[in-house]
Amino acid sequence: MLAPENYRIINPSEHDITEDVRLVVYDNDTSTFIVKEIIKSGDSLELDEKLFHGSWDYKYKFQILREDKWVDHGRYTRILPEKISEDGIKYLLYPNQESEKLLVVFQAINTRQSYNYIKTLKGFDVNKLFIKDDYGLDELTKSSYYLGVKKDLSIAEYTQKLISEVVYELNIKKENLIFAGSSKGGYAALYHGYTFGAGNIIPGGPQIMLGDYLYQTNPASIRYEIFQSIVGDFTEENKSWANNLLYEVMKNSSEPFPNTKVHIGLKEPHYKEHVEFFENWVNEFNIPNVEIAGEDYSTHEELAEFYPIFLNNEVKRLVN
Repeated sequence: MLAPENYRIINPSEHDITEDVRLVVYDNDTSTFIVKEIIKSGDSLELDEKLFHGSWDYKYKFQILREDKWVDHGRYTRILPEKISEDGIKYLLYPNQESEKLLVVFQAINTRQSYNYIKTLKGFDVNKLFIKDDYGLDELTKSSYYLGVKKDLSIAEYTQKLISEVVYELNIKKENLIFAGSSKGGYAALYHGYTFGAGNIIPGGPQIMLGDYLYQTNPASIRYEIFQSIVGDFTEENKSWANNLLYEVMKNSSEPFPNTKVHIGLKEPHYKEHVEFFENWVNEFNIPNVEIAGEDYSTHEELAEFYPIFLNNEVKRLVN
């Protein structure tokens, strides 16, 4: 696995700053400033890797000199130890030598491609692998659903390969794997969890019928370009192909089956339009160890409120 040191190079010009600035780096864990250094116009600063340790809860901002005082320019930006696999898959890995567990977390659709639930899971002393998804062709979200583009499932293959490498590197048993994510991340947790044979899968509000969900012929919808990126033209054949992706994974899954607990709002559309199909597949293929954890809410947007609580409680249960 290759590790570009993008978190070590700070370049103010990338933030449209063309004058001298002062870089301030703050450690949230210790509530202290670990760097206060001036960067000359046109220059960049390479930070010493030894500055960063532990849970990697750091952030930085720029300050500009105004009337002999350093004034904040913009907000803090989080510093993350992002790495990239040899196949181009971006990820964060937080190893913990004292733990036998590994959390694998997938991100939801976002117009700013980022990692989800880092803060939610910060307090757990386990190995953590957060995987980014910005490999799609749509300009706004770059969503590949951890699958690929134009029916090419190479991103799925590369994601499985990355997980395999981390599992081998950390010497993790499959039964000690916990796959998680919400919405798009929930779909990915199920797809990759059953494909890989993870011990536990705890998704929230997953889009099970991917073709139905993404098949939006209105160009104003963000799903319009995502469907074209992942699948191609708007045809019934392509919609069925996308709907069948997870179905085939479930059909071909084998013992030992993951312990799967799906979080969903019982009154929100994803239950009827997606999770009920998943329940049918589970019954069709006699897949054990599946539980639907329904909550009393009615919109998919409320997932952002309820899933972090569910995730925290389930990880606590599985880790302890």
